[in-house]
Amino acid sequence: MDSGYVYALAFSVKGRLLGRRDLEELASSKSVEDFVAALRATHYFEALTSLPQRPNARVVERALWSHLYRYHVRLLRLTGWSPVLWALYERHLFRAMKALVRGMASRLPQEDLMREVDTTAAELVEERDVFARALASRDFQELLGSVRGTRFEGPVTRALALYERTGDPAAIDLEFDREAAAGFTRAIGRLRGWDRRWLAWAFEWHLNSLAVETVLRGKEWGFEQAELRRAIEGIRFTVPRQVLEVLLESKDVDEVSRALQLIEGRSVPRISARSSYGEMAGELRERGWRSAVERFRKLYLTSVSHLVLAVGSLMLIEEEVRKLAGICAGIELGMPKSKLLETIAI
Repeated sequence: MDSGYVYALAFSVKGRLLGRRDLEELASSKSVEDFVAALRATHYFEALTSLPQRPNARVVERALWSHLYRYHVRLLRLTGWSPVLWALYERHLFRAMKALVRGMASRLPQEDLMREVDTTAAELVEERDVFARALASRDFQELLGSVRGTRFEGPVTRALALYERTGDPAAIDLEFDREAAAGFTRAIGRLRGWDRRWLAWAFEWHLNSLAVETVLRGKEWGFEQAELRRAIEGIRFTVPRQVLEVLLESKDVDEVSRALQLIEGRSVPRISARSSYGEMAGELRERGWRSAVERFRKLYLTSVSHLVLAVGSLMLIEEEVRKLAGICAGIELGMPKSKLLETIAI
């Protein structure tokens, strides 16, 4: 492995990222076609070359994510399939399976389900077959049979059980996110020295937010304390145990909100939502992700590790892809530029 090349590549990728003014100009596009034409003048040119003449936002979003997947696979090959980078890539596989399970839970017709699930990430690492079998499933029982013996068996089984118990699609999201976080935590735990310290610091609030979100969702669904404790097992978090106990023992939203204020800005990001468990959980999820992105921006100024910066480059591109996909979807819906920029938090 040429660590110097990976290090240089990570800096090169960061240098090509779009600035705030670029995003504002893209948000000024009058149509999806105008947006694509403007974006073709950036480093996304190759990813957009095969789009149809009149693309919709879904097609553009898939092309943008494909750009990220291909760069990620390139890094995997350059680093000899680093366990940390692979654990991050698994998030994309889980994301696709999550979309499939949610689609089936919503009883989408087969044709719509095929459009909803992007299997590009799986195809790039030769795991398309399991998705083909899963997509052919007619019900949850067949879905469970199609993933038996694969990396998806555990999370699909638990996600379906949790969904059938709660009736909340957020249960599916949470279970897959917990599985991805547990895998990444294990990969970080096998590292030594500064790589481990830097990555643990960068993802600290993100993982803390996931642990607290799990508690909030569980309270929303009426789970007992013992169930909540089991739910956060496997997530590496640094929320003080005393505060966690207060969160677990709180009886209502107001008590939880007061307990949460003890760690906001210290262990998790500050949030504004206070009226319900679901609102607090949703805002924590988004702000926890952004905290990781911002910490990786800072690591570009201090870290000399090719692995840390490789992970950082993936995080920064993913954040950019999310924003671009949001801009494109907003343009398709006819949202005013000011509202659009506010929605994607530029």
